[in-house]
Amino acid sequence: MSANARFCILSLTVEDIPQIEELMTLLKDKKKELKKAASDAKKAETDAKKQLEKANKTAERELKKKAQEEKKQAEAVPKHLKKLQAELMKNVKKEAKKLEPPKAKNASFQKFCSYYSKVAPIPKAELDAVGGKCAWNKSTWESLEEEYRTGPDAPWNQI
Repeated sequence: MSANARFCILSLTVEDIPQIEELMTLLKDKKKELKKAASDAKKAETDAKKQLEKANKTAERELKKKAQEEKKQAEAVPKHLKKLQAELMKNVKKEAKKLEPPKAKNASFQKFCSYYSKVAPIPKAELDAVGGKCAWNKSTWESLEEEYRTGPDAPWNQI
């Protein structure tokens, strides 16, 4: 209690007796008013804390949501790029194939035939004995092993 309030109470006299009841009522009303103000202030403070916590949780949820979306987009980009890259490579291979000259199915046989006509000619007597150049080419080609025919070590494939 403050010194001023204490002094006022101690200075009451007999003449102030009828006013003491009125003073008590005023003090009780003031006490109620102050208690209500204190509880309202405390309630406002707790409400403010709750709202702050709620806002923080909402912001945290939003951040998590954005992080997940960004992660999802970041994962989607490589997949999309891989698809585009595969498609691009497919198109490049297709175009490259168009630019290449067509390769004969029997390219090794053709090289074999031209090799024995130009580089190592066959004697005329041998050709006549077999039945001509075509027959000689065919019989000699069939007598060779498959690996040797198309292999890089064959003399006609080295030209």
